[in-house]
Amino acid sequence: MPERLSLPREVRTFAADLNDPASFAAALGGVERLFLYADLDDPVGLLTVVRAAGVRHVVLLSSSAVTFPGAQDDFNGSRFIRVERAVEESGLQYTFLRPGGFASNAARWSWSITSDGVVPLPHPEAVQVPIHEQDIADVAVAALTGDAMMGQSPVLTGPERLTLRQQVGIIGDVVGRPIAVLDQTEEQSAAMLSRHLPEVWVRQIIKDWREAVGTAPAISDAYTRITGRQPRTFRDWVADHVELFRAEQRRDSPTP
Repeated sequence: MPERLSLPREVRTFAADLNDPASFAAALGGVERLFLYADLDDPVGLLTVVRAAGVRHVVLLSSSAVTFPGAQDDFNGSRFIRVERAVEESGLQYTFLRPGGFASNAARWSWSITSDGVVPLPHPEAVQVPIHEQDIADVAVAALTGDAMMGQSPVLTGPERLTLRQQVGIIGDVVGRPIAVLDQTEEQSAAMLSRHLPEVWVRQIIKDWREAVGTAPAISDAYTRITGRQPRTFRDWVADHVELFRAEQRRDSPTP
C-alpha cells in the first residue's frame, strides 16, 4: 500500500496494478519516462495506456535469457521476449536492461544457513556471474535521466564467474563461520523448492543449474561503460545483506 512507504514529501504515490492497465491512468499524468518490469499479463493493454498518457520512453527490466539460443522455447526467455516485442511494437522509445542472474538469488539459502549452517544443492559446480541489484538500479537511473541509452539493450552481469559452491564459501567468509554444501539429487532439490515456488520455476531453476556446470558465461563490461565505475562483487552483495545469513537475525519462516 502506498501509505506504508517511507518517501520524501515531494514524491507522489499511487496504487496501481500492472495487470489492470486502467489503474495506471492517474499515476501517468505528466510522466515522460517509465520504468517497467517485464512480468505482465497484458503488456499491450498497459502500453496502450502508457502511450495515451504521453509517456515517451520506457526502460524495461528484461533478462539476458532473451539472448540465449532457444530463448523463444524457454519458459524464462520467452516471457521476457513477449514483453520486449510488445514494447518495440508500441511506438514508444525504449531501453531494455538485460541482467543475468541476480546475486540476491542467494537469499534463498538464508534459512538453511542460519538454521543448519548448510546449503543443499544438486549442482554446486554450476557457474554464474551474479550481479548486485544496485548495479542494475544504477544503469536504470542512467537510462531514465538521459537520452544516451535510448534504443540500447545492454546485457548486465557481475564482474566475476563463481560456482554456487564458491558463492557459499564467500558467504561463510563474510559471516565468519564455515558453511557446508550439502549435495542433493535433483529430485530432492525439487521437493524442497516446491514447498515455496511454482513447479514451472522449480524446473527452470534446476535446469539452469544443470546446464551451467562447467560453463564459462560471458562477463559484460556494460556497467563500467555506462556508469564509469567498477561493478560490485558478490562479496559486496553479501556484505550489504549480511544480516540475512546471521543466526541472530533468523526470520520466522524459511525461504527456499
